[in-house]
Amino acid sequence: MKKKRDIKKSNIRIDMTPLVDVIMLLLTFFMLTATFKAAESEAVEVSIPQTLYTDTNKVPERDVMTVSVTAKGDIFLDVDNYNIRREVFGDAFGIGLYHPDSTTASEVEETGKVGDKDVKRTFIKLNKQQFEDKIRELKQGLRKVYDNPKAEFKVILKGDKDADYGAIEDLIASFNETNTKVFSLVTTIKHQKKEE
Repeated sequence: MKKKRDIKKSNIRIDMTPLVDVIMLLLTFFMLTATFKAAESEAVEVSIPQTLYTDTNKVPERDVMTVSVTAKGDIFLDVDNYNIRREVFGDAFGIGLYHPDSTTASEVEETGKVGDKDVKRTFIKLNKQQFEDKIRELKQGLRKVYDNPKAEFKVILKGDKDADYGAIEDLIASFNETNTKVFSLVTTIKHQKKEE
């Protein structure tokens, strides 16, 4: 009787190295080119006033310090750099809250909202001295990141059109104390109807 021959099947092997390389390249590409304009960057929404003046200057993409004054007089301090924010506020999504009126509580503390929107970020309550110290610390953090003693944030002031003048006055005084002499006031463009 004849003995059956064992037929050896060749091992099929797929080389995964090129596939892993492509995946890593795609991952790296998307990580390096992505710009994060997450909802957290617009944590505090204010109704800014209108103006006829049109300024062609655009808000820079990075190194921006945003100071928002709400209608209830709360002042929020934020920067666009996660690492500096983590170092100064202790949280990568932290935001500074200063309420200059010592006779009332801030709207965020009472309701957890600004207007009708929830504040989803962690806010750090500050008094006047702490607020000014945080501005200085944020500036120092930026200078340390760039290893440049002259590096500065572009300071953007968003003031609600119904904000109390006293809160703005306190903010300007704090800007003077922290040597923040240049800032931009954000407004919306008021369109005029052409008369015919």
